[in-house]
Amino acid sequence: MPATGPVAAGGDDGRDGESYWSIVASELPGTSLFTALATDENVVLAVTTQRTEIPSKIRKDLAKICADSAPVDRVIYFTVAPVATSKRHKIQKHARETYAVALDIWDAQAIADELATNDLFYLAIAYLHVPSALAPERPETEAALPDWYAEDRANWRAEGDLTGTVGELVDLREGLRFSALNIEARADLPEWLAAGHRLRASASGNPALLNRIEYELIIATAFGMNTLLPVDSILRDLFGRQQIEEPDPGVVVDSITLLRLVEAMQPRRLTQITLEESRTWLDNLEQTIDRMLANAGGPNVRAHLLCAAAILAHGPASLTAKEMCDLDPETAPDVAEIHLSLRQKKRNGLPMPSAPADGEVRNLDKGMNFLVALADLLPSTPLVPIEEVTTMFDMAAPLLVHHRDYSRVRQALDNATLERAGLAAAGHRAQSRALALLQAKQPVHALREVHGAKMDWLHGESAEGAALMMLLAARIYYELRLPLAAKQYALSAASVAQTNGDPELAVLVARSFMVAATCEHLAGQWLTATQTFRIGVWAQGALAGDPWSFERYPYFHDMLIDQCFILRAARALRPAFLYLIEPVLESTDLNRITDTIVESVDSTEHADEVESATMADKGGLGRPFSDAGPTRRYTWSTLGNVWTVETQNDRRHVLAAERFVAATQIALGDLASEDLLLVPGSITIQVDVSSDPVPRDELFVEQAEHGGKAHLVTLTRGGLLDLDAGQLEVTTAAMQVIATQSLLSQAAFVESMERTFERGLPHMLNCVLPYDELADVHKEGFFDDLRRLDDTYLAPELPCLPDPAPDLAEQEFEQPAPGYDRAEALQAITSRYETLHAPVRLTLRRLASSEAFKRVVEDLRKEGWQDWHLLTAVANIVVNKRAVESGINMTTSISAADVERFRALMYAEEQSSDSVTPDEAFTIDQMWFHLANAAVATARGWGLEVRFRRLEPKAFTRVLGKRFNYWSDDVPHAPLFPESS
Repeated sequence: MPATGPVAAGGDDGRDGESYWSIVASELPGTSLFTALATDENVVLAVTTQRTEIPSKIRKDLAKICADSAPVDRVIYFTVAPVATSKRHKIQKHARETYAVALDIWDAQAIADELATNDLFYLAIAYLHVPSALAPERPETEAALPDWYAEDRANWRAEGDLTGTVGELVDLREGLRFSALNIEARADLPEWLAAGHRLRASASGNPALLNRIEYELIIATAFGMNTLLPVDSILRDLFGRQQIEEPDPGVVVDSITLLRLVEAMQPRRLTQITLEESRTWLDNLEQTIDRMLANAGGPNVRAHLLCAAAILAHGPASLTAKEMCDLDPETAPDVAEIHLSLRQKKRNGLPMPSAPADGEVRNLDKGMNFLVALADLLPSTPLVPIEEVTTMFDMAAPLLVHHRDYSRVRQALDNATLERAGLAAAGHRAQSRALALLQAKQPVHALREVHGAKMDWLHGESAEGAALMMLLAARIYYELRLPLAAKQYALSAASVAQTNGDPELAVLVARSFMVAATCEHLAGQWLTATQTFRIGVWAQGALAGDPWSFERYPYFHDMLIDQCFILRAARALRPAFLYLIEPVLESTDLNRITDTIVESVDSTEHADEVESATMADKGGLGRPFSDAGPTRRYTWSTLGNVWTVETQNDRRHVLAAERFVAATQIALGDLASEDLLLVPGSITIQVDVSSDPVPRDELFVEQAEHGGKAHLVTLTRGGLLDLDAGQLEVTTAAMQVIATQSLLSQAAFVESMERTFERGLPHMLNCVLPYDELADVHKEGFFDDLRRLDDTYLAPELPCLPDPAPDLAEQEFEQPAPGYDRAEALQAITSRYETLHAPVRLTLRRLASSEAFKRVVEDLRKEGWQDWHLLTAVANIVVNKRAVESGINMTTSISAADVERFRALMYAEEQSSDSVTPDEAFTIDQMWFHLANAAVATARGWGLEVRFRRLEPKAFTRVLGKRFNYWSDDVPHAPLFPESS
C-alpha cells in the first residue's frame, strides 16, 4: 500500500494510504496464508494525531475520501486519541448511510489491546521495545494441560536445528513459562529449559535477542526450580553485556525485574551472586538509564526510559551485608509461591500487597522527578505501556503519598489510564491505591483514593463498583470515629444499589442500611439505630439469599451485637425507652436472638450510668441515647477538639443538623493533613433551620456575638436549595466553625480550604443525593415519640469527651510553623526582660520574699514556665490594675487614646507611691490568664489570627509551645527568682 502523502501534508484528499488491486484472492484461493487473507476491496487508510474533536475530524476526512472519483469500499481510520464506543457506532452508521462504505476505527487503546494478545505480542517486543515481563498469559482452561501447550510441547520435541530468531523465542516462551509456573507441567521443565539453552546458543551473535532469551531462561529457572544457581553465569553474561552495548528500553525494565529476583534469592542462599556484584549491576543499570535518557531522541523512547528509571528508583532499598546475614533463609517463603499468590490475587481482583509505610525506596526524590517528567510526556505517547509503572506507583503509594509531587503524578497516571482504558480501569487503580494505603494504616490518605475510585465508577456507569466504594468509605469514616460521615456514605450506597435496578445489587441495600444503623450506634443515636436496623433487617429478609447467615453477612452480626448492647443498656438504665425498642425487635422476629443473648449475661451486673458513659467515651462513641428528649446531641472528637452539635429533636431540625455534622466530619477528615494550627478545646454549635434561603452572612454567628454558650448555625430547610447551593451552604458553615479554632491568618486558612477543594471536597460531600433525601427514612411520629421522653442521654452531668481515632488525634507537625524565626523570637524575649522589669521592679522584690508567690512559681515551673513567662504575667497583672485605677477603658471597645495611655504605663518605672498589687492577685489562674492574653499579641506578631473570644490559656499556649518554641526559647539573663529556678 503506497503512501499518498504525509499525515500533515495537503493534497492527499484525506487519504494517507491506499490498497492496491490484486487478483490473487480470486485466481489463487487458499494456496497460502497470504492469499487467504488477500481482499479485492478498495481500502483507504487515514490517520490523525489530532487530540480533540475526533468525530468531527473523521467526518470531514470521510467527506474528502469519498468525494474522490476513485471507488472506496472500506476506510480504516487510525487515531491517537480514544473514541468512545457510542460515538464510534454513530460515525460508522454515518459512513454506511451517507457514503456506502465500511468504516473501521482504530484508536491507540484498540491497537494496544491487539498488540497485547498472545499472537501479536512479539510485535510489541520487537518494534515497541515492550518489556518481556508484560507478556500476556494464555486463557485458563479446564484441562490440566491445555491443548495449545500439548501441541507446542510436541512441536518442540520434534524441533530440529534452530536459527536463533524472534519467532523461535515467541514459540518457546509460552510453553517455558507455563511449565515453570504450573505444577502440572513442571515435569516438562527440563525439556523446555534445554530447548531454551539451545536457542540461546543459536542466537549468540544477536545481543538484542540474547537479552530476551536469557530473561526467559532466568525467570523460568527461578520460578520453576526456586533457585538461580543454574543460571548465575547467564546473569553475569547478561549484565556484563549491557556494559558493552546499551539494551533497548524494554530490556531495561526486564533487567530491573531480574535484579529484584537476585536480591530476593540472596538471603535464601539460592544464588552465588554476591551482594557486591548485584549492587554493581544496580549502579551500572542506573547509570545506563541516566545516559540513555540524556541521549534519548523521541518522546516515546524517553517515556519508556522514564518508566524504567522510576521503577528502579522506587524499588526497595538494597539490604546491607549485616541485614543479609541476619535473615534466616529457612523462614523465607518460596519465590514461586509468592509469584503464584500474586498471580491469583491479580486474577481474582484481590488487593495486592503494598509497600510497608516504614519501608525505604532506593531514591524517592529522584524517582518522583522521573515521574513528573513522565507526566508531561504521557499525553503525547499513548502507545507507551504504563502498566508496570502504574502498578509500582499504586503498590508504593504508602511510601510516596507524602511527597510534594504525589498528587500531580497520581493525576497524570490516572488521566493516562482513563484515556487508554476508560473510567473503570481508573477506578480499579484508585481502589488499588486505597487498599494499599489501608494496609499501611493510612486511612486519611486512603479516603481520598476511595473518593476518586467512587467517582470513576459512577461516571463509568458501574453501580456495583460505586456502591462498594461508598461502603468502603463508610467503613473508613466509621474507623476514624466520624459516624455521620460514615452514615451518609452507607445511605449513598443504598441509593445507588436501589436505583440501579440490578437484582444482584439488591443485597447491598440491606447491607447499607445495617451499616448506617451501626454508624448511628457509634454516634450515640441508639433509638434511631434500632429503627434503622429494622429497615435493614426487612431488606435483608426480602433481598438476600440465606439472609440470616452471620458468616455470609458479617455486617448483620455486627449490628445485631450493637442492638443487644442497646437493649441491655435500656433495660438497666433507661427502662422508659423500652417501648421504642422491644416492639421494633419483635416486628423483625429478632427478639428471640437478642433476648437470648441479653439474658445470658443477666447474671453480670450492668455498669451504672457514669461507668457506662465513661466506657462510651473511651470507645469513641457519642453519649448513649443522645437522640432522646427534646434536644438531640451529636458529640465526637477530631484533631484535638471535642465537637458538640445540638438541635431541636424534630424531623426537620435533625436532618439539617445531621447534614451539617456529616459535612463537617467529611471536611475534617480531609483537612487532617493540613497544618491548620488548631487550638485544642471544645466547640459547641446550635443548629437552627430556616424556611427561607439563609443569606451567607447569617449562616454562622460566633457564640459571643449572640451571647450564647454555643455558636449558632442556621441552615435552609432541606429541599429548598438545589444540590450545589445546598452543598455550598453547609460547607461554608462548616468551614466558618472550623476556622474559629485555627490560628492561621485568613489568607493561609483560605489557601488550606482551596487545597482541600482541589483534592475533591465537593464530590466528597455529595455524591448522589443531598443528605436530607438520603437520610429521610423515619416518620415524624417517631420524632414525636423521642421528644416526649423525659430522660435523656446517659450521665448528662458528666462532660462528654469521646476519645478520637488515633489517626485524627491532635495534629502533630515536627517542624516549626511558618512565620517562626528563632532569631526574632530570642530578640523579642530579650526585649521583654529589658522593658517589663521597670514597671514591676518593686513588685518583683516584694514577691521574691512572698511564700505564697514562691509556691505559685514552683507550681508554674513544673509546667514549663521560664523567667520571662513569669515576668510577662506579673507585669500584665500589675499594669492592668493600674490602668483600671487610672480610668482606662480595658474592654474590647478601648479607644486609641486609652491604648496609648496603657502603653505609657507599661513602660513607666514603678514608683514607691504606686498602689501595691496584693500577693493574692498573683494566683495560678490569674498568672495563666494574663500570660495567655499577652501571648495573643505575640501570636499576632507571628502573623497568626486569634479568632476565639473565650481563651483557654493552656491549650492556646501549648500550640505556641509545640510550633513556635514558646516554652523552650530563652536568653541568658539574671535570674528573677533564683531560689525557685
